[in-house]
Amino acid sequence: MDFFSQQEKAKRYTKILLLYFLIAVTFIVVAVNVVIYYFFIFLEFYPYTPQDWFSSSMVFYVSITTCFLILSGSLFRWFKLKSGGQAVALMVGAKKIDLHTSDIKQRQLINVVEEMSIASGVPVPELYLLERESGINAFVAGYLPTEAVMVVTAGAVENFTREELQGVVAHEYSHILNGDMQINIHLLSMLAGILMISSVGHLLMNSDNHLVRNRNFSALMVLGFLLSLIGYIGVLSGRLIKAAVSRQREYLADAAAVQFTRNPGGIASALNKIRNVKAGSRLNNIYSEDLSHMFFAQSLKMKLTSWLATHPSLILRIKRIDPGFVARIKARKLNVKNKETNSQKNMGELNELVSSIDSIVSFPENMESVPAIVTAHEFAESAGNISQAHMEFATVVHQSFSFELMQAVHKVESAKMLVLNLILVRMNIDSGFEFLKKHLNKNELNVLKKFNSEIKRLENYKRLPLLELLLPTLKLMTDSEKTDYLILCEKFIKSDGRYTLFEFVFLSLLKQHLAFESGKEITVKHHSYKQVNKELQLLFSIMSHSSRSLSELRHESYNKVVKYFPMSTLDKTSGELFNLLDFKEITPKKISAALKALAQLSPLLKRGVIEASADIAMHDGQLKYTEAELLRVIADILGCPLPPLLPQAVN
Repeated sequence: MDFFSQQEKAKRYTKILLLYFLIAVTFIVVAVNVVIYYFFIFLEFYPYTPQDWFSSSMVFYVSITTCFLILSGSLFRWFKLKSGGQAVALMVGAKKIDLHTSDIKQRQLINVVEEMSIASGVPVPELYLLERESGINAFVAGYLPTEAVMVVTAGAVENFTREELQGVVAHEYSHILNGDMQINIHLLSMLAGILMISSVGHLLMNSDNHLVRNRNFSALMVLGFLLSLIGYIGVLSGRLIKAAVSRQREYLADAAAVQFTRNPGGIASALNKIRNVKAGSRLNNIYSEDLSHMFFAQSLKMKLTSWLATHPSLILRIKRIDPGFVARIKARKLNVKNKETNSQKNMGELNELVSSIDSIVSFPENMESVPAIVTAHEFAESAGNISQAHMEFATVVHQSFSFELMQAVHKVESAKMLVLNLILVRMNIDSGFEFLKKHLNKNELNVLKKFNSEIKRLENYKRLPLLELLLPTLKLMTDSEKTDYLILCEKFIKSDGRYTLFEFVFLSLLKQHLAFESGKEITVKHHSYKQVNKELQLLFSIMSHSSRSLSELRHESYNKVVKYFPMSTLDKTSGELFNLLDFKEITPKKISAALKALAQLSPLLKRGVIEASADIAMHDGQLKYTEAELLRVIADILGCPLPPLLPQAVN
């Protein structure tokens, strides 16, 4: 999967959505004008021809009023959902899952999601449960991966096996990586406006008939009925738009899920289970129509499924994922008494599952050997591409954390101390403890000391995954608590008189996820590298200085990248060359501003930035864990989550 191309396509889809929206609005405006014209004829207010109506000023007033209603509906929904994924989850009545829960099925979901985040580099989404929904379904929502939520129905949690759950979670993570969440939430706002005319119609039909019992009231009822019919044009338009946008992206997410897990049997079995459960994937939620395009499977019972459904049929999806799956299920049922036959079939099942998906996704011929990421190009291209090796790596890392440590990860107070420990192990222990004694209470210090030795023993490659697991818990703090905690972390980092690049980027990552503006959508403002010359100069200088190479090698690696990178080599304002900056010129404020500007590059341009940064880091033929972590954190801030570099890929 090409992460950057998919992100670019998602941006284009938003523009296509706007075009669909304008076409639907045009049809509705014309229909409303026709209805109002005949309404006036009925009341004998306007005894003119339709041609006279459409050339009169009344058309302008009716059209403006209609557009105002539609725009108001869209803006109201947009404002309601501007906080992102959490707003969508609360809107549908979902309840946040306690990360410290003892429920076995919910713990299974938490573990699968955390492992998927470690494998993909995507921040762990907040988990919500639709407790009263027996239908099997799930969706993700949000503007950015940093504030994404995953909502799962009780039916899904109760019915899915771990393997099936892993397939569904991988499908939803694909939507996060492909930029589908932004499309979905924009579509949600647009369709709310289209349905406003229907709401006005229902309002008129249900108006107080005790006040008016005459011909005018009857006419009002008729007008309300006709506007409601026009509202159904809006519903039809909405379903057509959702069907046009969603179906192909569902196929893509299914294929990506297979690529991530290397197991088509998991997601195919999940889809088959939905077929065989009475409730299916249907939801009894007032927002199931509005959110139908966001779910894992069809949330509505639809008759015209061939052209109005937001999802392909379950059987078609199963056949696309694994053509032989249904036949094998039938064969098992026919031969259920023949244990020996079934045993032989099961022995060869994995090979059949792997080979059957080749028509959808191409995999390395030898899935046992995962190529090491040794070039800058391969490093950048790893965005959004999770291999079986990454999944296995994530499982091993997740299971290597002790039970006590994971208990602490899911509690706010202990999670705060674990982050401080991750900072502490990179500085002088004695001076670090002296600072913390002045700023922490006795209980907090005890928790800090309790886990300090375990954090120190952690291999380098496990520390960033641990931080990623801590972020969802830290998000549970109030806004004021988050602000105070970020201030404490910054003071702690600066307390030893050193402020390393990694420490700053570490703090930037915390701010990226915890600061007030963390959930805001990133707007693309820069479509050329020349618009961000100074920011690129600063980033490439950071990467050059992060290496412990000799000064000559730093200049060599920097100049090599700048020479071939499509950016200006001369500042037109000052006439100065964009040379390697002196380390003293690089301040935290400048780094923060540079990363913020680079995050506003178009997705395809970000690919080049990450590749060039990796090229500088690898100029000596080696990539140390500290450099790999720095690159991954920078990529995360730019909105391009990267999977972890596997141990064999790093020196």
